[in-house]
Amino acid sequence: IMEPVAGASVDLDAKLKIVGTGVATVGRIAKAVLTVGGVTVAEVTTAPFEIEYAFPADQSAGEVKLTLTVEGDAGATASDEVTVTAFRQERPAAPETGSMTDPRDGNVYKTVTLADQVWMAENLRYLPAQHDDISNDEPRYYVWDDYDARTELGAEALRAYGAFYNWPAALQGAAPATTDEHAPIRGVCPEGWHIPSQAEWRQLAQYVLDAGLAAVGSDGAVDETALAKALASKEMWIIPPFIEGDEQPTWVGVEMEKNDATLFNGLPIGFRSYSVGEGGQLWEHACYSAGWWSSTQGTMGEGFASVVRMWSDNQRFVTDGSNFIAGVGLTVRCLRD
Repeated sequence: IMEPVAGASVDLDAKLKIVGTGVATVGRIAKAVLTVGGVTVAEVTTAPFEIEYAFPADQSAGEVKLTLTVEGDAGATASDEVTVTAFRQERPAAPETGSMTDPRDGNVYKTVTLADQVWMAENLRYLPAQHDDISNDEPRYYVWDDYDARTELGAEALRAYGAFYNWPAALQGAAPATTDEHAPIRGVCPEGWHIPSQAEWRQLAQYVLDAGLAAVGSDGAVDETALAKALASKEMWIIPPFIEGDEQPTWVGVEMEKNDATLFNGLPIGFRSYSVGEGGQLWEHACYSAGWWSSTQGTMGEGFASVVRMWSDNQRFVTDGSNFIAGVGLTVRCLRD
């Protein structure tokens, strides 16, 4: 047994990478049997092998013995044992739902408590004005696809998707955060709430990991698909490119009803571009991208924000990876102070 090593500590709620091998001095390896805690692992029948093993839900913490026995076609056998210490990490409380009312316009929002954070579980709908032009410096407010909010169609788009803001509108003139220690910026949020910083978005991602909704592999890599799906809505997600008349698969080929374990409800409604994009589109990435402003300045410097995004085509939730110019129209999720 090459991996794990004897004495290793392993998380019962994470997949365990097991690597085994065998050498036959005469003939070849004909059979291999791996047991974990006395239970045979059916997928191992020969060596060498590498698997990711999921512990059963009723596995107890403490010492767990892994035994590998190999048999050669000449009849000789050999075995190896490794004992590891299994633990079950304490998990944060399950998501707790609630609601809040914005006193400025009477909008009522679903909320969700995730560990120490209380998030709006819907995009902000506050709309003091509506624009159809672009600015990097002056606040701009939009409704999805530039529908007029005074019409039935526009009002429904605002209700379902929230409003879109350029960065000056989101921050309401406040200077962006340049460090993780920067004081919260209320911006366009109701009193008692604020625009999340990049660090606070990272904390949300950490909740997903701590809750066991996404795992970190033995190589330290996060299961980004599971992380994204835990925050994504149960509706609207498809995989681009869009081909008229073709039936679109569900996100990464997995049923969308398994999305949104956090009740965060990330909707794939794209963003309003700073300029007319490919194919003459001003509104981009609808149905396969979700995104929100943070209060943190981007790595490209002044005039650029670090935004939070999620995609269906590469199945990722990214808190640090995108710089958006301030004139882009993007949604806002408010975080309680």
